Amino acid sequence: MTPLLTSPAIPAPFHHGFTSRAGGVSSGPFASLNLGAKWGDARENVVENRRRLLAATRASVLYLAAQVHGARVLPVRAGDDPVEIARQQADGVCSDAPGVAVGVYVADCVPVLLADPRTGAYAAVHAGWRGTVAGILPAAVQTMSREYGSAPADLRVALGPAISSCCFEVGPEVAAAFGAWPEAIVEEEGRKPHVDLRLVLRAQALRAGVAPDAFDGGDACTKCDPEGRFFSYRRDATLTGQHVGFIARP
Repeated sequence: MTPLLTSPAIPAPFHHGFTSRAGGVSSGPFASLNLGAKWGDARENVVENRRRLLAATRASVLYLAAQVHGARVLPVRAGDDPVEIARQQADGVCSDAPGVAVGVYVADCVPVLLADPRTGAYAAVHAGWRGTVAGILPAAVQTMSREYGSAPADLRVALGPAISSCCFEVGPEVAAAFGAWPEAIVEEEGRKPHVDLRLVLRAQALRAGVAPDAFDGGDACTKCDPEGRFFSYRRDATLTGQHVGFIARP
């Protein structure tokens, strides 16, 4: 079985998970469950790793879009062509169809999963710093409201493993982009600013109407995890793999 990290914020009947490095067939810097085809892993390894991931979703199909660090959230329906969806530029994918899964690729950026127990709708969001500033999480809340009638107060939100403020060092221009959230900027004498993306995403979720006790911010840092469980672009650059965060309603 493919090992998955899960959150208590996502209730049954939804099935969800955040992958780690474990459970795949890739080797070297991509060992072992690399799900990304961007940075040089053998194609046959990625194909096998993705086959294992699909089995872990308990769904018939997994929809992932072409991520561009923006704020577009793409609704999908059962029967949509996953190859065509993969060509669409979006940093969030949502659905209310049973039997399918939606997901996002990450390798330090924050994977965000949303579930609406009342309507059965669900979404996966890729939140890097650009997408966070652009409002990808509020856009997902708005899209679920428009497409499926989801009320923000009904949503459950979980963040997966991502780079934490301890390791997310940024330049002054990136720190300036977070001027609306000064509490998320960590400054200490003798080092560059650090940004707490989880804090910003929580603030955005609560402002959008998500209940405080329905938000799980997680705490695992992909870059400095003491057990080395995760890929990290900040740590390893292009000699690294990618994880997936997914959610489905089987």
